[in-house]
Amino acid sequence: MADSIESRGVARRLVPARKTRRGFTLVEMLIAVIILAVVGTTLSTAVGSVSGQTFVLERRALAHWIAQNEINRLRIDLQVNPRVLPEGRDSSKVYMADREWDVLTEILSTDNPVIRRVEVDVYEVYEGERQGPFEHSIAFLGRQ
Repeated sequence: MADSIESRGVARRLVPARKTRRGFTLVEMLIAVIILAVVGTTLSTAVGSVSGQTFVLERRALAHWIAQNEINRLRIDLQVNPRVLPEGRDSSKVYMADREWDVLTEILSTDNPVIRRVEVDVYEVYEGERQGPFEHSIAFLGRQ
């Protein structure tokens, strides 16, 4: 075949074989893996932080709703049965969002004889232990 090319008058040049780079070197691959590891670690840390913050916000929002429910329960009770609230402390358990909560309500006197200061603390019960309080709400309720 080489004879047929030369016989047609085509001069064959001898070109030195060029080294063509295909793919990556080992060092380049190691650098790429290190960069991916750093980015992956950073992302997983950020996602974990966001997930933790979301849990804390959810718990605080639920505790706030529970405290407001307790205050509104007292308001409705006063509308149905008008009276001056008796001073004292009360404790109750509430189940919301598949969790158990302790609600501590304290009714205190004020300078006005018909107005009471109501303080509500909400604790989450986790594995039998009370954690918190995650909410502390204050309201002033009087005879309706």
